[in-house]
Amino acid sequence: MRKLFLYAAAAAMFASCSNNELSEPKFVADEGEIQLQMLHPGQLTRATDTAFEDGDSIGVYVTNAETALQLGGNEVNDELFTFNGTSWTSKRKVYWNAGTHNIYAYYPYSRHVNDVKDYAFSVLADQSAQQNYSLSDFLWGTATGIAASNQPVSVQFSHRMSNVIVKLQKGENFDGALPSNAEVYLYSTVLKAAIDLSTGDVAKDNYAGTGTIRCLKKANDEYRAIVVPQSITSRRPLVEVIVGNVSYLMEGKINYRPGYRHTITVTLDKNPEKIRIDIGGEIAGW
Repeated sequence: MRKLFLYAAAAAMFASCSNNELSEPKFVADEGEIQLQMLHPGQLTRATDTAFEDGDSIGVYVTNAETALQLGGNEVNDELFTFNGTSWTSKRKVYWNAGTHNIYAYYPYSRHVNDVKDYAFSVLADQSAQQNYSLSDFLWGTATGIAASNQPVSVQFSHRMSNVIVKLQKGENFDGALPSNAEVYLYSTVLKAAIDLSTGDVAKDNYAGTGTIRCLKKANDEYRAIVVPQSITSRRPLVEVIVGNVSYLMEGKINYRPGYRHTITVTLDKNPEKIRIDIGGEIAGW
């Protein structure tokens, strides 16, 4: 009876230890899948018209925290993560290594990144469709000093291009409602950029010529475009508004800054000579 009691006590202790171990599993880095939660800039600004959507794809790099980002040889190299409307999943299973890590991510995803320090990116000339407008909006995010975790790691994104809003308003002598069939264009802008994926820094391509961007219509009085950050320091054709067979072309100077929203107000008048353009203030972190 004494032996049976000892055996029973030992079995109970073993079961108790086993249950504790099962209830408190230890995370093993090399066996833990990398999970990420991408935070759109709109989640910081509480914007309601901007958010990641079902099907959006992002490129992700992961390095050891002590190692600089490289084109290849990182712990994770330009891995495709796709949003399903709720969570992000990688095309292949990717796992944490031991230690701490830096994460670099960008949108929209490209299979043709050939330089992480000087990545070539272009905004689209015709942004009149929502999809083209969205694909011109380069987003970059990072999270540094991250330890391996079995929980999703948050990566905060920011806009690295400039956003331009062209507002149309009626002048004193403008009759009727604002036109519903207007077309708005931005002139004298370089459409190509070079981006450092380790810092998010953006510079216009100094060897590229200037082009014209057709804006996206948001309302009869509001049009938008994504522009590569750059300065237009001398008076050049800046905005064109086309209404029917009439074209209004206006000159101006502006400094498009990365991550900033700029407002250009065009006051329409029945007399083309009285059309006026005003460059408004800037909003950071749009």
